[in-house]
Amino acid sequence: MKLIHYTISKLSVVLIIILTAWACLFYFNILDEILDETDDSLENYKNLIIRQVLTDTSAIDNHNDLMSQYMLKEIPEEEAIHYRERYFDSTRFYETELEFDPVRVLKTAFRGQDKRFYELTVMISTLEQDDMIEAILQWIIILYFTLLVCIILVSELVFRRSLSPFYKLLRWLNTFTLGEKNPPLDNPTKIKEFKQLNDTIRKMTLRSEEMYSQQKQFIGNASHELQTPLAICRNKLELFAERPDCTEEQLQEIADIHRNVERIIKLNKSLLFLSRIENGQFHNEKEVELNPIIRELIEDFQEIYEHKKLRVHLEETGICKIRANESLANTLVTNLLKNAMIHTPVNGEIMVSILPYQITISNSGEGKPLDNSRLFTRFYQADNKKPDSTGLGLAIVQSIANLYGIRITYSYDGMHHFTVKI
Repeated sequence: MKLIHYTISKLSVVLIIILTAWACLFYFNILDEILDETDDSLENYKNLIIRQVLTDTSAIDNHNDLMSQYMLKEIPEEEAIHYRERYFDSTRFYETELEFDPVRVLKTAFRGQDKRFYELTVMISTLEQDDMIEAILQWIIILYFTLLVCIILVSELVFRRSLSPFYKLLRWLNTFTLGEKNPPLDNPTKIKEFKQLNDTIRKMTLRSEEMYSQQKQFIGNASHELQTPLAICRNKLELFAERPDCTEEQLQEIADIHRNVERIIKLNKSLLFLSRIENGQFHNEKEVELNPIIRELIEDFQEIYEHKKLRVHLEETGICKIRANESLANTLVTNLLKNAMIHTPVNGEIMVSILPYQITISNSGEGKPLDNSRLFTRFYQADNKKPDSTGLGLAIVQSIANLYGIRITYSYDGMHHFTVKI
């Protein structure tokens, strides 16, 4: 979830609670005020009727009209003494309209000039009052949702404008790539915190680029500088092994040293090659067809690993092409096939499937899946470490794949499957 959406969602919850509480409080206060006004009208009406009755005894009569009604009824003294004045809601039947309408009722008791006690019932129609309350409720609901939507929209607009430097910085970071020419960070802002963030990001990226450049230079220089002394060591070992006075034991030691020197040379070449890939030194991209390259590699590897008696099956159901540097495209499939040949046991099986946009290389193994999280990292080797493996083959494959946006996946179902999706 985006920061702005997360903030707006939290703000919306708070606004809904506050506005709901306000709307309910406002509605019930208005309702209470209307009821108080109605009760005050009943109180005034009651006082007028009692004053009229006390002045003129002949006024003791019932009254009925569309909006109000009062009734007088004589009651015993005992009932009058304990009588309690009360207000309540009720209904009244209107004969003209043949229907019941809501009314507000006041019942009270008083003593007339004739020393007798009377119960006074006063009623006022609340039909218009109910209509008014309904209208008020409707407008409160409309106002509630209008305010809520307006506040959320204004808040989102303000947040978007306030956070625009932050999102611009994120977009710049998403396009930033180490080792490539990146545009400068142009993110002017008046907000102090965003200015500090911009400065910090600039310093971090500059430091990262410097360290990355130094690392590339070190790897390249180290690899180049190692080639000459390693070649000299190999040549001197070969000359020393040709001396007639070497014993069998010395020849064995020379062979072991020579094998380790050869491994160091391979490792050095692989590191140099990996460094060149990451430095973007391979250009001249073109459309490369992988089918003939794979067929030729299978023939060559079968001769090299003839002693392992491997069964290799090639299935071509389409022509697979890739736009890349021809050398890197060749290295990609070479390393995958070589990896399969090296790690397949004697009398094992290798299956190669070529589709228009996919290549799958499968091989039998030790019956144990590889660590998928470390498989394409440098110098990773499985438990059955091979002496002629540098541990960089799959790392080079992954670097080439990253360079051209190729996806490589690994799975295991009794056989190891490496799938290249172009």
